[in-house]
Amino acid sequence: MNLPVHPSAPVAATLLAAGLGRRLGGVPKTALLIDGESLFERLVRALRQSGIQAISAVIGPYADTLLALARRCDVQVIRHSGPADELVASQRLAVHEHLRQQPGADLMLLVADLPLLVADDIRPLLRAWAQRPARTQAQVPVVGGVRGHPVLLSWQAVQAVAGQPWPHAVRAWMLANTGSTQWLQADRDAYVTDLDTPDDLQVLRSRLAGASIGWPKQP
Repeated sequence: MNLPVHPSAPVAATLLAAGLGRRLGGVPKTALLIDGESLFERLVRALRQSGIQAISAVIGPYADTLLALARRCDVQVIRHSGPADELVASQRLAVHEHLRQQPGADLMLLVADLPLLVADDIRPLLRAWAQRPARTQAQVPVVGGVRGHPVLLSWQAVQAVAGQPWPHAVRAWMLANTGSTQWLQADRDAYVTDLDTPDDLQVLRSRLAGASIGWPKQP
């Protein structure tokens, strides 16, 4: 018997880009240049090529750099003034702004340091989301037992996450609602490859052999 699926809803995306990049020496990770294009711009391009047009970004420190990138990409900025190393705070800010800015839309939420993520990785997530059982309110890609990004939340789930008391955010809601979460088994490293340490950067250079990878020159 086929389970009923959710009616299609628009999807908006929010990049979580408020980190300090401490383990990389205190740099805005999304400013990393890959063949002359910043990671921020690469992710926005991947989202748009997959069909998502409404995109915002939570930013905290490094505002001068990230505001310029957001303007260049026509991305809505959400300013985060709290402790920048708390992902929970960024998530809560993202869902509350989504409620205000994108009523009725589902939310794709992703950390902004996914250097391998391209449109061909995002499209399968959107297809699985469109075909999910009616009871499903959240979706997480899982690669080799590791939870990854992007995460998808229905409009109903966004409301529920936003209604939780501090410090609860997305993960807390999912753990409390496992029956409403689709853990999507996948084999794409892009969902679980992030950029936190110098070792991660070295691995990226090996993975993208031949690409020019480095930080922008300081003015």
